[in-house]
Amino acid sequence: ADELSACYLNHCSKIANRVPELDSCSSNPCQYGSCTTTLNGYQCHCKSGYQGSHCESKDPCLSKPCGSGKCMAINGTRFRCQCNSQFTGSRCQIPTHETMVDAMQFQCRNATYSCLDIARTQKTPLSNQYYLIYDHSTCNQAKPSYFIVYCDFTSQPDYAWTLVSSFSKDNAEDINIASSFAYSRSANGYSPRNNWSYYRMTLKHMESVYNRYQSLGSLPLWRATCNFKSLQRPFPSSPQDYVQSSFKSVNILKHIGSDCIKLDYVNVLGNTRRNGRYSLYAYSGSHLNVYAFYTRKYCYYNIPGSKEYDRYFGYYSSSDVRFSCSANGNSTSNWWIG
Repeated sequence: ADELSACYLNHCSKIANRVPELDSCSSNPCQYGSCTTTLNGYQCHCKSGYQGSHCESKDPCLSKPCGSGKCMAINGTRFRCQCNSQFTGSRCQIPTHETMVDAMQFQCRNATYSCLDIARTQKTPLSNQYYLIYDHSTCNQAKPSYFIVYCDFTSQPDYAWTLVSSFSKDNAEDINIASSFAYSRSANGYSPRNNWSYYRMTLKHMESVYNRYQSLGSLPLWRATCNFKSLQRPFPSSPQDYVQSSFKSVNILKHIGSDCIKLDYVNVLGNTRRNGRYSLYAYSGSHLNVYAFYTRKYCYYNIPGSKEYDRYFGYYSSSDVRFSCSANGNSTSNWWIG
């Protein structure tokens, strides 16, 4: 029947039949959801990510297209992003300038600034490899400076050495190599990886490394080695073809000239001498080196086995094949701050 009788306290009347058909969900009207029969017909319960009276449209905000911003659906199919103060762009994907500066400054302030920092913060044994460090003096700038360095932790116990220059004999007279460290020249300064035959850190970064060692209460040292990659480590107590001294003796980042300077340790051609005076030669056209001729003439010391104009650890206009840094064109000279 189309109508049903309803009686209350013996008063009867006829009302329209409002009971829905039992199969109101049989047509599967809810495309992406479940259907429930109701007094007025049916109701759709949409799956996550779908919307509409029949769960027929996908929620445009489901994939979170606005990142850290708020996604607002428009007409069920489109969306608009409302960004917070730190981002902009149609999808809040572009950090504001202030956000980028804050992030870089935060990262800089919580980074490491030298190989010595890395050694002091790590409890596990460290391997010799390339590391990313920051220039501590730039942490408050809009774009803090960072760069890649090679760290040596294994050649000498309790030392952390940073490679600042490495070059082959064939490249020793290259314009970017053949000058005092005091001159602002660079060779692969921002990409030192595997460039042992042609690498020179920028002067600015050398100064950053030196200043950081000094600020940590360490008396910065410098050294020169030959063919470091092929050397057995740790070094013996008296390494061969090796020079080491402190910045107190001479600041190699500022040294220009050929002065006689007292050096802590020098080994040339197997002859070791400690606390001796040598001519440390460096000019605009010559990499820092120990010059045999001036050492003999002005420092009054004849390096055993040396020829008159031989140079060691740097510029090789005259060289000895017995000296491992200049044995052949591929032999390398390596300079460090530690």
